[in-house]
Amino acid sequence: MKKIKDVLKRKAKDGVITVEEGTTIREAAKVMADTRVGSVLVVKGNEIKGIFTERDILNKVVAAGVDPDKSKIDEYMTKDLLVCSPDDTIEEVSRMITSAKKRHIPVIDRGKLIGLVTAGDIMASVLEDRKIEIEHLHNYIQGNLQT
Repeated sequence: MKKIKDVLKRKAKDGVITVEEGTTIREAAKVMADTRVGSVLVVKGNEIKGIFTERDILNKVVAAGVDPDKSKIDEYMTKDLLVCSPDDTIEEVSRMITSAKKRHIPVIDRGKLIGLVTAGDIMASVLEDRKIEIEHLHNYIQGNLQT
């Protein structure tokens, strides 16, 4: 059974993009644009305080007419985060994502942030497994199974 650590191995080694608590919305948006990511984790030192996403920008800032130069992400970030462990299974995290309707899950190992998985990462992993399974079954049916 595949685990979150297997998903992290396939992801880019750039690390998780973070910004400090107190960052303005514009500064956070610029970091997201410059690094081409859809979210940043908001930290205070080594402690995760929340996540700020493209949806937060759209729904809580732009649609609400908030000034991104004068407003801090602390007020607009999502604070109720789900976290997972590298030893959690893909199925466990998939259920978490579905039931909580979250798309970004920080991965914590021994109290330290080691990565971030998304609903897309989980889906890609599941699809890859299904593709391998289908190829295996196709080869079995065709009599081409290697032993």
